[in-house]
Amino acid sequence: MAESEGLSWPGFRTLARMIGRALILRCPNCGGGPVLKDWFHLREHCPKCGIALERGEESDYYIGGMLLNITLCFIIFAVGFWGVLILTYPRVPWDLLQYGLVAAMIVLPILLYPMSRIVWLAADLAVRPRSERTPEK
Repeated sequence: MAESEGLSWPGFRTLARMIGRALILRCPNCGGGPVLKDWFHLREHCPKCGIALERGEESDYYIGGMLLNITLCFIIFAVGFWGVLILTYPRVPWDLLQYGLVAAMIVLPILLYPMSRIVWLAADLAVRPRSERTPEK
């Protein structure tokens, strides 16, 4: 790992392991869980390793998770739109696209919310690993 101004750049294997754990809604640091109090709230600390799941930068940290959520939803929307368009051309089901994708854009952000928060935490932990400044249990 290269160190630069307090940041560390993890290897691909480390980053993939952390994001993989986050995708299954587990602690990106140790794989322990559960890390969700309910669908919209993280626990303060991992029950297994004790790492702080809320990193202390509430507004900035929240915005990063939301950015990831919106980006994932847009990618799914674009792939769905173009996939249906290409696979069904020239008889494109415009009603399905019009209503189905609008419904998907309402439901997807809610479904992806906890995953995007934990994946954002994994990326943050990969770049800014646990330190003495990180509050613990």
